[in-house]
Amino acid sequence: MIRMSEAHARMHLRQHVTEEDVDMAISVLLNSFISTQKYGVQRALQESFRKYITYKMDYNRMLLNLLQEIVNRALRFEEIISGSASGLTHIDVKVDDLLNMAEERGISDLRPFFSSTDFSAANFKLDEERRMIRHLLPRH
Repeated sequence: MIRMSEAHARMHLRQHVTEEDVDMAISVLLNSFISTQKYGVQRALQESFRKYITYKMDYNRMLLNLLQEIVNRALRFEEIISGSASGLTHIDVKVDDLLNMAEERGISDLRPFFSSTDFSAANFKLDEERRMIRHLLPRH
């Protein structure tokens, strides 16, 4: 733990170890230990130690990646069904699909993400009434 904390401090060009360095070392150690366990035990340990594992995680970035994964699946499905997705201007996905994936990672409130610049900059728009997320596709 001490060596990992010191290494993290050095990576950030600090002469002294801070609480952030120790927290990051705890997170790395826990993730490493949990990944060696059977799946059922992993889930229980992840739930028990969630606050240590998710320390300083960038939730918007993670949610954006999850949302992009959902959109990519929807696009592949559209290509299979109609043969091509090249004529599409947008793709709609369910808010609940993102919420389910987010809840698996301990995130239950998506409102901050929906109002973030990450969300809008990636060409996403929320339709609260229909509980759908629209992704505007780039034109080729």
